[in-house]
Amino acid sequence: MKNRVFLLLFSFVLIFSCREPAPKGLDTKRIAAEYYKGVVKIIMLDPELEKEKPGKGYLSRGSGFIVTKDGYVFTNKHVVETAVKGYLDYDYYVGKTKKSKIDVYSEDIVNDKNLVKVYRVGHTVPVIQVFNGKNENDYKLYKAKVVSIGAGAFDGALLKIVSDLNDNPVSMNFTKLPVGNSDTVSQGEKLCVFGYPAQFQGSADLMLRDLSTLSVGIMSGNDFVFNSDYGYIKTDAEIHPGNSGGPVFDENNKVIGIATAKGNKTGIGLVGGINGMYYISAIDNKAHTKLIADGLTLPNRSSSINTIKGDKQLTKTKAQINAAIALRVKKENDLKKPPVNYVSYLSSKVFFSNVSAEKNNNLIPDASKRYSSFTIDKSLGGVIWIYVENTPYKLGTSKMKVYVDLMDENGNYKQVKTFNVTEVNSSSSITHFSNSFYKSGKYKISVYSDTKFINSGYMTLSYK
Repeated sequence: MKNRVFLLLFSFVLIFSCREPAPKGLDTKRIAAEYYKGVVKIIMLDPELEKEKPGKGYLSRGSGFIVTKDGYVFTNKHVVETAVKGYLDYDYYVGKTKKSKIDVYSEDIVNDKNLVKVYRVGHTVPVIQVFNGKNENDYKLYKAKVVSIGAGAFDGALLKIVSDLNDNPVSMNFTKLPVGNSDTVSQGEKLCVFGYPAQFQGSADLMLRDLSTLSVGIMSGNDFVFNSDYGYIKTDAEIHPGNSGGPVFDENNKVIGIATAKGNKTGIGLVGGINGMYYISAIDNKAHTKLIADGLTLPNRSSSINTIKGDKQLTKTKAQINAAIALRVKKENDLKKPPVNYVSYLSSKVFFSNVSAEKNNNLIPDASKRYSSFTIDKSLGGVIWIYVENTPYKLGTSKMKVYVDLMDENGNYKQVKTFNVTEVNSSSSITHFSNSFYKSGKYKISVYSDTKFINSGYMTLSYK
């Protein structure tokens, strides 16, 4: 009896040991059935705009996939970058054509001479749409935080689902996707891209009802031009806007990459190898430990990938940027203005009177009240009004310096006094001011603007 049982067991083991291993192959039906709950839509929302009007805060979207049951998510950096670096809503010129754009905040944009006006500067919050059924309304929405993003050419980001839309904490088991090894994918191997390409353009409500899409192709080869350090996997599977950040499955039905971009010239898409997420996840020890246990592997080619935390970075305010634009435009316009005419004093003259314009019915003294000689009181001195005229041109200066020279016994003029005249009306062609004299003799009065000589006048003083 014992021998018979032994023979039956031996035969059973022999039969099953002789079976060939299950064939390796891409099973898109299995992927769709088992993992659709773990492939997510990522909606970038500005909470402040959303308060103004529901749906107004929706700015952009992409795809992603859950990699741990407690809600860590892989996606592209460029999908969620506006949550970290902020964004700009602005007008700019291309040639003479004015265009509008919403883009990731950068000082390059702020300092661009083609920037016309900024309408908003803000930060977004990632909202994760997780489907739990096959219909367009079978989903729940969650808020997430950005844990880390790549700081260099590797386009990866790690998110964590943290709450529902009312900020209530979330504690549930999400559907996680199996992690593969991007360094073992072979050229010609079949691949499957899973995500949420933007099938429809329109409102936030329409975007939420846009369902997932599978596309199939092959591993077309590698690309080390866009990122010479780590490289990209190429595929002819369809990748479109909205697919960014979604998972790419290999023939082991595991995720080996993140859909990143579509080639403009060839249509061949670029996929970031999932092994690069080893460095992106390293910032969070909890997530990193779980992912290594699930098979996340160091990339062969790269020695490291630069990573930064997903904290909000500082930006300039809308008011600051628009003020800088206004100043730049003013400077540009000033440069375009014709140069200010050179102030000429060839027609200028300096003359004297014993009355001011105010004491002359607010008129400049005519020739009958202009003198070249005056009699002054020896003990009290005398006040003389000095007029500087540049008719028909403007004086072109707001201040003057006056030099008073007195002729000595040898016939040479020697400086005896200087004084400043301020608050000159530079747009006027004439000004006047007074000076007190106490010595008799021949005087030379020389007047200068703040930059150049205007003219001199001569007069004689004698005692009564």
